[in-house]
Amino acid sequence: MSGIVAAFTKHDPDPELDKEILKLAWPAIAEMVLHTFIWVVDTAMVGRLGAQALSAVGLSGSVYWNVLWVFSAIAIGAMAVVARSVGAGDIRRATHAAGQALLISTVLGILFTAGTYFFAPLVFRLGGFEKDVSIMGVEYLRIVGAGSVLLVLTKVGAGILRGAGDTRTPMFVAICGNTINAVGDYVLIFGLLGFPRLGVRGAAIATLVANLAGGILTLIALFHKRSKLPIRVQDLLKVDMPTMKTLVNLSVPAAVEEALTSSARIFSSFMITSLGTVAFAAHQVTLAAESLSFMPGSGFSTASAVLAGQNLGAGRADRARQVTYRSIRYAVIVMGGFALVFFAVPRVIVSFFTGDPEVILLASTCLRIAGLEQVFIGAADTFRGSLRGAGDTASALRITTIGTWLVRMPVLALIIYGFRLSLPAVWVGICLEWVIRSRLGAKYFARGNWERIELH
Repeated sequence: MSGIVAAFTKHDPDPELDKEILKLAWPAIAEMVLHTFIWVVDTAMVGRLGAQALSAVGLSGSVYWNVLWVFSAIAIGAMAVVARSVGAGDIRRATHAAGQALLISTVLGILFTAGTYFFAPLVFRLGGFEKDVSIMGVEYLRIVGAGSVLLVLTKVGAGILRGAGDTRTPMFVAICGNTINAVGDYVLIFGLLGFPRLGVRGAAIATLVANLAGGILTLIALFHKRSKLPIRVQDLLKVDMPTMKTLVNLSVPAAVEEALTSSARIFSSFMITSLGTVAFAAHQVTLAAESLSFMPGSGFSTASAVLAGQNLGAGRADRARQVTYRSIRYAVIVMGGFALVFFAVPRVIVSFFTGDPEVILLASTCLRIAGLEQVFIGAADTFRGSLRGAGDTASALRITTIGTWLVRMPVLALIIYGFRLSLPAVWVGICLEWVIRSRLGAKYFARGNWERIELH
């Protein structure tokens, strides 16, 4: 709670700084909402096909999007270097680092594509799902995974643009991708407007096309001469080992952090499958509903990361600190509003994703519990964003390691296998994780190690 209290009590009004934060945050929030909507729309529409289809898409989507963040972690290093360089007025270094980041991400995207295809069956064997669910899930994962190269480039490209202070272009790309996905889902899942009824396969194809379009648009934006950070082809093709080393040194802790977070979520999903198909479907619905509330925290985290990095580059550590606490204030206010909505009308929200009465009842209870963690998520994400933007990816890694593997996993295992409690108890355990993460974020940020990190 100390970080949240500090955000509301320690800092004088600064309208100019507030304006900068909001200018960067609102497009980032919109972008995050739109990216999440790809999974949300898939979940909502597939939910009309029944609990089996919902479970197949739920686990596939959870595994795919979580692993994606590991492979696109180079975006964190790219954003930090670009933001510092822009803050210092060194645009040439910023564009060069951006090109090297794209080169690395292309290789990672190829590896991710191959891995998605070959390991898809293993995911469902580990989950212990019934045969029909596994068949649908493997097909969904393989189809969506075919576009992984361009999706990784989209994520890394967005990080580069944000580091330069451009959060609007990634938002525009997300709008285009979501429009394609929503229309594709509508016509391909249910077989409308002359298209065949493809069910889960249709949802996967729609997502694939949306991801391909997003990647192409991002590359156009990065290489366009009117871009805020116009990258040259030679920046992408010529290998510069010192620059790559800097990017990798910043990104490896971020990749490990994402891997720990993603693996914890995936193993959590496997544990929750032992509660039954209805419980797992309710869990996926709760996650999909709650995911919309994450976006303000992610948006203000992005604004805080960019401005912290740029201000450090300009030699203004004091202003970087102010940015963080003011961003937390906004994140807590907005996410507190979501918490009230989750408490007030959970049934209305979860009914958007499924018509199954059992799933609705269970997910409504879980969504109310999820309301308790909202302000802590906002604070934790913003602290993490500032640490990453400053280049202190190691501290962000420590926070995540403690939160996921020393809190979430043991607590969930005890709840599910030790006390044999139901899904609502699982969500109480998840709330505890975020309370601890926010407290750790405040602690590491207050130490100030991030102020002394040099990027070479």
